[in-house]
Amino acid sequence: MSKIILSKNTVAGEVSIPPERYRAYLRKEIEGFAPEIYCGAFQPWLNLHTGSTLGAVIEDYYKLQELKTMKERLTEKRFNIISRQDKALILAFDDKVKELGYDYGGTIGSGFGWGSYMIVYSKIGIKAKQVVARFYILESGIVLRLYFSNIDKHRAYIESTPPHIKNVFTGDHGNCNHCENGHRKDGFCKFRKIYTIDGRNYEKCNGVVFEFWQPDMEKLPDYIDLLTEFYAEKRKIYQRT
Repeated sequence: MSKIILSKNTVAGEVSIPPERYRAYLRKEIEGFAPEIYCGAFQPWLNLHTGSTLGAVIEDYYKLQELKTMKERLTEKRFNIISRQDKALILAFDDKVKELGYDYGGTIGSGFGWGSYMIVYSKIGIKAKQVVARFYILESGIVLRLYFSNIDKHRAYIESTPPHIKNVFTGDHGNCNHCENGHRKDGFCKFRKIYTIDGRNYEKCNGVVFEFWQPDMEKLPDYIDLLTEFYAEKRKIYQRT
C-alpha cells in the first residue's frame, strides 16, 4: 500500500495517518506554528477538525491567532465545554481586570498540564509581561488562579477577607512538601511562598497556590478587590466588618 501524500485536500482524522504526520505537515505549512498546539495539545486540537480538509484546518488556525475580544473568543466551538455561567464570569472578570490595566492579549492557548485551555492576564503594554491571573479551562469547569508576592505586606487585608478568599491563603492546598527535585537552595525550595497569617507561618508551593476552584459571579467583587490590593497603583482603603 502506497504512503498517502498529505495536501490541503487531505481530510483530518484519517485513521491510517498517524498524528505525527499531520503535525509535521502543518508545521511545514504554517510559519511560526504555535508551540502550544504543536506540542502536547496537538491531538485534542486536531480532533476538533475531524472531517475537515487540512486547508480548512490551516485557515482555522490563522483565525485562532487573530486578536479578538473575550466575547468574540468565547463563541468559538472549542469553548462549548464552558458553561453559560462560567462564560458570564469570565466576561465580567475580563471587564474588571482591564480597569486595573491587565488584559488577556486577544488569544487563548493550550492549558498544558492544567486543563484544556488557559486564559492568561498580564500588564497591558509591557514587553516583559507579569502574569497576575489565569483561568484554567477544564472539561469539568474553570479554575481561577491569582498570582501574588510579598504576602506579608498585605497581611492585615488578608486577615479581614471573607473565608472563600482567606482560606486560599490558609488552607492545606499547595502546602510546600520540601521537594527534592533540584529546586532547593540553601536547604529550602526556592519556589516557595512564605508568609504569616493570624500568627501562623505558611509555606506554599509556587506552582500550585492561590487557586480558586468553582469561582462564581457572587464572589467576583472579592476577587477584584484582592487583585486591587496587590496590583492597583493607588489602592483603596478597605474597611471590612
